[in-house]
Amino acid sequence: MDKLQQEIRDFHEELKPILEKVLKQYSNKTTEKVYKNITRPCKELIQKCSFKSSWDTRKLCSLAYWLYIYGHKKLALDICRTAHGRDFEFDDCYRSIYNIYGLEIRISRELFCENQGENLPSGLLDYCFSKKVQKKMKYPQILREEEIAACSKDFIDTELFHALYNMIGKAGTGLYPELDRYGAGIEYAIKEYKDILKDE
Repeated sequence: MDKLQQEIRDFHEELKPILEKVLKQYSNKTTEKVYKNITRPCKELIQKCSFKSSWDTRKLCSLAYWLYIYGHKKLALDICRTAHGRDFEFDDCYRSIYNIYGLEIRISRELFCENQGENLPSGLLDYCFSKKVQKKMKYPQILREEEIAACSKDFIDTELFHALYNMIGKAGTGLYPELDRYGAGIEYAIKEYKDILKDE
């Protein structure tokens, strides 16, 4: 087994006990929405999760966010922390994984009054400071209000979730001064969107 394969295996082994705890939280019958967003991806990630797979890392980041939405902050934080020291590739194929760092910063601040901003990897910083990403990080566009208003009921959760990715994943990192200036508006939207997503 080469070094990378061993690192992927170690990552998966570190993750599995956390995922098993998540499943215990949802061992009783759950709603279809919870099954789709938490239980099913959790079962799939127990079987396989590579930090070199865009599919796996996208699923992992999404799971952490849904746990946060449903109030399981410690479990979400445990998942976020498994990203430490992993050699993710911050390009378009891996664009969802960087949101896990913003979530970690937010939960650490909420639970422990800690600032985890210094844990941001250099590859992520390069990606976040790229002109393409900086251009998208404007207020009020980050709220995605136009997209949410225009989408059908079937896709409202997807639009709200994408907005949370940006608002939590980027606005709380301190990397975007313009977003910091509108912190109160972003915080209000985060609470509102979370409440809508939790609603069955």
